[in-house]
Amino acid sequence: MGDQMAQDEPDYKVTAGRPDTSTRAGQLKMRFPTIADLRVKARKRVPRFAFDYVDGAAGEAEPNRKGNAAALDGIQILPRYGVENYRADTSVDLFGKRYAGPLAIAPMGLPGLVLPGGEKVFARAAAANEIPFTLGSSALATVEEVAELAEGFAWFQIYRMPRDDLAINMDWIARATAAEVAALVVTIDVPARTKRPRELRNRLVLPYRIGPRTIADVVTRPAWLRAYFRHGQNLFANMQKYAGDNPTPAEAAEFARGEGGGSFTWEEIARFRDAWKGPLIVKGILHPGDAERAIALGADGIVVSNHGGRQLEAAPPSVDMLPGIVAAAGGRTEILFDGGLRSGVDLMRTAALGARFNLVGRAFMYGLAALGDEGPGFVADFFIEELREALRQVGVRDLTGTRDLDLRHPTAWAF
Repeated sequence: MGDQMAQDEPDYKVTAGRPDTSTRAGQLKMRFPTIADLRVKARKRVPRFAFDYVDGAAGEAEPNRKGNAAALDGIQILPRYGVENYRADTSVDLFGKRYAGPLAIAPMGLPGLVLPGGEKVFARAAAANEIPFTLGSSALATVEEVAELAEGFAWFQIYRMPRDDLAINMDWIARATAAEVAALVVTIDVPARTKRPRELRNRLVLPYRIGPRTIADVVTRPAWLRAYFRHGQNLFANMQKYAGDNPTPAEAAEFARGEGGGSFTWEEIARFRDAWKGPLIVKGILHPGDAERAIALGADGIVVSNHGGRQLEAAPPSVDMLPGIVAAAGGRTEILFDGGLRSGVDLMRTAALGARFNLVGRAFMYGLAALGDEGPGFVADFFIEELREALRQVGVRDLTGTRDLDLRHPTAWAF
């Protein structure tokens, strides 16, 4: 199934010419010229339950995941020529901080499931490549650990924990403040647990249930097994503080399952706006009316996202909602984008549609799974290099220049 699905996904060749194969970076570019190539390698290198956790989505045919990519592919940009040669600038100033490119490592629940220790690998890669890593609240490393490793490039994403009048959420905000996290991401598009068929078929539960099937899956993936023995199962690290004295992995997982739930209300987001003094980002917006509510509450940014197709299979592709939300926002908040990004050309497309920044999830997970510690850095460089060359191809010097390009977006929603 995985190999067939890899064939279904379009790929983009590196546009900067033939890499220098005398270097490790050049060798990797030759071996993995597209994100689809990393995906194939990832499937072979990590256990099936780990790969399917990342790769899967809602619905039997996973239409929303595939729809995100297809909608991006349908956007055509008309290049202009006749300008002198130059090195395009991919950098972005966002929330008072300069980033090397318009992309962050997206919040993903369990990087440490895909490769044990993955959260710390992402944090180090963020610092080295000057892009944000968004730690998920259900991740396998604490916000304090990640913030230290990311050296100012950590963002923190939170889900709703309603007990005791959001006491855990408010303490997370205090912890993020103390750790000097650069931005807080409040995810609102998970009102209920959804059914992801691949996870059910793999009987994915945490902590792992050791049995013949699990053992057979793991022992044939030595890189994953070595990482597991080195890092262990620090399940739901950010919740262990609230789950009792020295909770076992099973107790931490049960606590997380029992305490989380529901989508944040706008009144709750207003409370977070009051408590959190840094940049506040609301993630999971698809309707211009919801964008208006977030802006009215003082959100510094909103993420146009359908959760990577993992929540509602009937939802529209994220990029098809982007123009309407950009128009509704009218420059009153920063617009970020999430959903189906696989290339620097895709980053150029979203910039041309008005997004200032992007969250990239699966591509970074494929890099982590395929290449271990060097994977996230490779993916960051991959996107930024492709973006730089794409900007030169269409005749603009930087991301702001993309707004003047002519384009066609046939599947965009009109409001």
